[in-house]
Amino acid sequence: MSRVTIYIDESGTLPDPKDKVVIVAAVGVTAAEKIDLLFKQIHKRAAFKKRGTEIKFYTSGEKTKTIFFRFLERENFTICVLVIDKLGRKISDTPTNYAALCLLLLQDVANFIKIDRLVFDRHFVQQKEIDVFNDLIKRQVGNDVSIIHVDSRQDKRVNVADMVAGSVLANETGKDAKYFSMIERKIVSIKKVNWKEAKKRLIEKNLLEPVQAPIQTSFLK
Repeated sequence: MSRVTIYIDESGTLPDPKDKVVIVAAVGVTAAEKIDLLFKQIHKRAAFKKRGTEIKFYTSGEKTKTIFFRFLERENFTICVLVIDKLGRKISDTPTNYAALCLLLLQDVANFIKIDRLVFDRHFVQQKEIDVFNDLIKRQVGNDVSIIHVDSRQDKRVNVADMVAGSVLANETGKDAKYFSMIERKIVSIKKVNWKEAKKRLIEKNLLEPVQAPIQTSFLK
């Protein structure tokens, strides 16, 4: 059986009250080299001026997005999406709060594919924050799952999740439905929940009982 790598990234931010929703997307891939071929095709056909330019939803042009989402239409990737309504709140960007989003998403991912390897676009810089985040994720996925945090400038494959999350955010905010509509039928799960309910669900399952005491108050802000 092929090993599944799940790329995860978000669009929208927790702390900024101007962002009404936050989107987290997971893209499960068995043949990651297909993403490499896609990016090579984009760089060739979209005539990128600079080598190494990142392919991100909110910085890419229409031609790049069209090539990308037509590719997703054809591929058999497993796509799951979480939409969090922040209820107008400014939410602290802590390992616990970000883990809350990812845990809810991974609950759905596990219903469709076996989780072997998780690759996150690096959200935290300090190792102690990454360790707290990883410990919380492992409570759900187990210790056998590989968890990796990458710089998207070095590992461009994770940008496949950024593109999906960006298209969903653009659709949810009414800015652009075009690209979401291209992949809507390929998304196997879209969970929509508000921040208060999200916390309640995870606390009830003891998935967010803080690993370290100082994190306890940060989640409740």
